[in-house]
Amino acid sequence: MDSHTTGLNANELNATQLNNAQKQAAYAGEGPQLILAGAGSGKTRTIVHRIGYLIAGAGVAPHRILTVTFTNKAAAELKSRLNDLIGDGGGGVVSGTFHAISLRFLRRYADALGFPRSFQVIDADDQKALLKRILKAHNIPSDRLHPSYLLNWIEHCKHAGLRPQDTDAYAWNGINMVDLYAVYQQELKQHERMDFSDLILNVVILLRDHTDIAVALKTRFDHVLVDEYQDTNPVQHEWLLHLCSEHKNLTVVGDDDQSIYGWRGADVSHILDFERIWHGATLHRLQQNYRSTAAILNLANAVIRENEDRHEKVLEATIAGGETPHWKVCNDEYDEARQIMRHVERWRANGHANAEIAVLYRSNRQSLPLEQVFRESNIPYRIIGGVGFFERMEIKDALAYWALINRCGDSLHLMRICNKPKRGLGAIGQERIIAALASSGLHAYEWLDVLATGQAEGAARKLAPLAALITDLRNSAGKDDDRGLMRLLEQSGYLDSLKAMGDIEAGSRLDNIRTLQDYIEISLTQGLTPVEFMDRAALLQSSEEMRADERESQDDAVSMMSLHRAKGLEFDCVVLPGVEEGLLPHQRSTDEGEAGVAEERRLLYVGITRARQHVLLTSARLRRFYGETHYPQPSRFIKKISGDILQQDHKPTMPATATATQTGVSIGGNVMHPSFGEGVVLALEGAGDAARITVQFRRAGTKRLMLKYAALQAV
Repeated sequence: MDSHTTGLNANELNATQLNNAQKQAAYAGEGPQLILAGAGSGKTRTIVHRIGYLIAGAGVAPHRILTVTFTNKAAAELKSRLNDLIGDGGGGVVSGTFHAISLRFLRRYADALGFPRSFQVIDADDQKALLKRILKAHNIPSDRLHPSYLLNWIEHCKHAGLRPQDTDAYAWNGINMVDLYAVYQQELKQHERMDFSDLILNVVILLRDHTDIAVALKTRFDHVLVDEYQDTNPVQHEWLLHLCSEHKNLTVVGDDDQSIYGWRGADVSHILDFERIWHGATLHRLQQNYRSTAAILNLANAVIRENEDRHEKVLEATIAGGETPHWKVCNDEYDEARQIMRHVERWRANGHANAEIAVLYRSNRQSLPLEQVFRESNIPYRIIGGVGFFERMEIKDALAYWALINRCGDSLHLMRICNKPKRGLGAIGQERIIAALASSGLHAYEWLDVLATGQAEGAARKLAPLAALITDLRNSAGKDDDRGLMRLLEQSGYLDSLKAMGDIEAGSRLDNIRTLQDYIEISLTQGLTPVEFMDRAALLQSSEEMRADERESQDDAVSMMSLHRAKGLEFDCVVLPGVEEGLLPHQRSTDEGEAGVAEERRLLYVGITRARQHVLLTSARLRRFYGETHYPQPSRFIKKISGDILQQDHKPTMPATATATQTGVSIGGNVMHPSFGEGVVLALEGAGDAARITVQFRRAGTKRLMLKYAALQAV
């Protein structure tokens, strides 16, 4: 197919609207090309026009061009834009994700690996079921090695390009993981299945070990273009090295400053070392940003320039001026949520749609106070790419335990946790327990009291130890601030069962449980009973996507999501909560050293550059997690940025000798105490050093304090 057939000629291509840097990249000649595309710099447009140039200007046949993306959405957008530019459904250019292209190759060559060409790709449910069968056959319980951890570890090996025979010995809880990996691969082959990660790895194996097939694949295309190159993992990198080793016409587009997926195998060194790996490569920098105001880009540039190991680039604004981004220091996570809510209400009043507002957080546990405050304020919201706090497995499990110890749990709560951790109750055993409970005529928590006395029969006997534990702890639960939550989860073995999921997964779930513990303690100090707390949790759970009376306009809701999920999206207004040490940068990343900190800085940069017009960053002086109160420091990423780039709204700490007049404390006003938290002033008495203040604290109740020594801070 020639350029005339596609309906596009070189003159028409040259008339298109590209800036100088985009033109140089689009019209580059042969050989390796590295296009560093800063955030909002029009990278997709540049890729599309480069393909157009290769067809109309360089005479490359469309079917000899391969474009590779990371998502089906990106592949569809690229195909649509190609169709707009050259017509004919994209002119025959081959495009798709790494996995989709690999599947096409394997449909032709799978028999060389001992698979029929009609092999099937195993779906997620069947994959998990297969791993569970393997673990059961090897007498390995899930509380010793969780199937999800085994799966994640196997995928990590495959992302690194490692088959079982290539993998170093590794044991988890004394279990040989490499042997299980080998068994899993054998089972897949026996069932004529490949998993998602096998698709790329098996193409690499063909390219490594099968010379005739490797030659056919390497000569199949004359040009290969790759989007989001900074996100490639080692096996994808090797896939490209082999495929382009003959013609070397590899064009990669990406931005090392937006490399944020190191935790799932992406290696930023692939884009940093591109010119060393591909000798004679031409470098192009796209630095003109068409998304954000100059004020937002000033902040983004100030943040990212502190990373040392990066390609030098500075985002240049095409939208002058704009509101200077704001950094607000809040008292605690609930004050933070209220301050965010007020900004959201202000943006809405100024004409911004809910759908053009996003709250992007580092950790999913940050969503809880935001969800509560947004619901109370009737602001529609939805959780993107995840589930709301009370929908999470570990939170539902923990609440089921807690409800039973506090005499408000029902049969569904009992069935949820009766075999968590494993107590030898299969499906039949659980059905018998349901029947026994129903025939007793008792509430679930009452029935457990009966089992605890030794009156259990049949399958219910396996619940007797749990019943005895709950009954025993219930007698002293009232002395705990969390009414027995953590003691029950620890002594029942539930927390230990989570640890079988591996350090990262277990750490995240334990963080969520500790956040739940904090929330329970706060709620109980507000006077809620356990039943009322469960009611509140149920209401929040029912509104995870948005309130029921707002579902008629699901598109018009404020988006809440993790910073990682926000990559590639853009909004008018963006809030980044928790920009502080321990959250952003995350503690786990700081423990990894400078590489971990650098990726966290890139994550903040990605968050800032999602915004078109407004950016709000928040941090808290006090934050509750891990069952304790912490006093985090502002993030190292922003605390030294000048006020003309980032407006810094700090509330000065009140000196011990201050008077009510000096600090603006007044009856009815909100104040913050370093130990008691936030409260409302009820009364002021006396004057000077003898002044006393009465405050109703949200958590600690009513306190009468000497103002001189109270260290109160006006909110």
